[in-house]
Amino acid sequence: MSNEENQEEQITTVFDPTFPSPESLEAGFRAFVIPRPPHSTSARQAPKPPGDPPQLVNITIAGTHLVDKDGDYMSGGGAWLGKEDSRNLSIKIPSHLATPGAGEIAAFLAIASSLPNNAPLNVMVKSNKLRKDLTTNLPRLEDTDWMDHPDRVLMTVLVSQLRTRSALTTLTGWKAPMPKTNADEAMTLATTGMNKPTHDSVKTTIDPSLELTGLKLNIGTQRLFYKSIKKIQTTPKSRRLTLMNMAMTQYAVCDMNRTTPTNEQIWSSIRNCETPINIRGFLWKCLHGAYKIGEFWDKIPNCENRGKCGLCDLPESMEHILLDCDQSSASRVIWEAAADLWKKREANWPQIRFGTILGCNLAVLKDIKGKKKLGATRLFKILVLESAHLIWKLRCERVIKFGGDKEKYHSDPEILNRWIHAINMRLKFDRLLTDSKRYGKKAIKIDTVLKTWSGLLKDEDNLPDNWIHQKGVLVGMTSRRPPGRTR
Repeated sequence: MSNEENQEEQITTVFDPTFPSPESLEAGFRAFVIPRPPHSTSARQAPKPPGDPPQLVNITIAGTHLVDKDGDYMSGGGAWLGKEDSRNLSIKIPSHLATPGAGEIAAFLAIASSLPNNAPLNVMVKSNKLRKDLTTNLPRLEDTDWMDHPDRVLMTVLVSQLRTRSALTTLTGWKAPMPKTNADEAMTLATTGMNKPTHDSVKTTIDPSLELTGLKLNIGTQRLFYKSIKKIQTTPKSRRLTLMNMAMTQYAVCDMNRTTPTNEQIWSSIRNCETPINIRGFLWKCLHGAYKIGEFWDKIPNCENRGKCGLCDLPESMEHILLDCDQSSASRVIWEAAADLWKKREANWPQIRFGTILGCNLAVLKDIKGKKKLGATRLFKILVLESAHLIWKLRCERVIKFGGDKEKYHSDPEILNRWIHAINMRLKFDRLLTDSKRYGKKAIKIDTVLKTWSGLLKDEDNLPDNWIHQKGVLVGMTSRRPPGRTR
């Protein structure tokens, strides 16, 4: 059975310690190799000492990761060998190496370095990605110089450490049969490590004879070459607002899902194909702090007053516009309407932060049994994104179209009607996008739309169970007639 099949069935896989060598002349050329002084020592495993080899060592590895309220990354790892075993360890990762997967990798590296090289290891790891990266994905990752891997430094050191071992190293997933105590003890050690006041020293250097760098020329593509060139160029300065918004997003998503998303996951989420393209652009600009509001105007002479909110005269920011302005009728009316519609079917309306808006495409709502609620999760994303985007549009109309004229400001009924129309349009598009004849594989499943909107519709008791093709289907909120407009 191949390693791919083994991993799919959660069966033990074996780490191959063989140092890669080119299978042909053309496969031996690499680009973007890190210059190193020549060395005469070849890559080799540690010699086996005389005598009987040590017994098999079973290790359970776990990692944890959080983003604290200050936006700092915190990662910890734990390795558990047995009850009251002196070799058990917990480790805190330095902040510059902290990622969601760093704790598990660092714990694996630390325990492998501390045990005899001739001791066979059976390592039970929580992350299926780590197992694949050390087995089936390893040749590809090394051929591409670990391109885009979030834990490149730790993984290259771990691979070189495992290659020096003269005994077998096997990897088993947590889903394979194992005592629940092992997982609990490993997670406890990982949490203990993450909560240490200071970080531990983590090995980040590799023996030059074991280091493999550069991109294989015979597998290179335009994308890989371009990314390699960008990597060796001067790193552009990070945008302060982008870093702050990313940290707020990670914290808010972690608070909802109990797992911290990576930067890549956040950027990918705003390109979700079910999100309207205008809202995708809105999220991208919000994450980058690209809108010309607030402190943008502080650097422009005679325009500093534009950086203040036209309603409450406080410094304006996107978070202030969408959530914090006490004088904003749009923010108050729209979020109240969203909560009211949500409570027609669901129990509690989640707390909305700025990070919740930016990362709501990553939200996963679960029932009391821990199973994902597909309809509720999708409805939450629609309500949050449509509400936030409408609040921003109304603010732009108030400032730009109306020029700050308070007599032209939107009334509460008008705001509510605009919001109901936006939600009804999303319902209409959902119904249209279930047409599999027209959209093929891109069509939304009818069951998905039914789970999203059922329980929220007007006169739903009089509708058939499958109301997708029924005319006049609207959400169960009534529009209001704005007063004093002679209509």
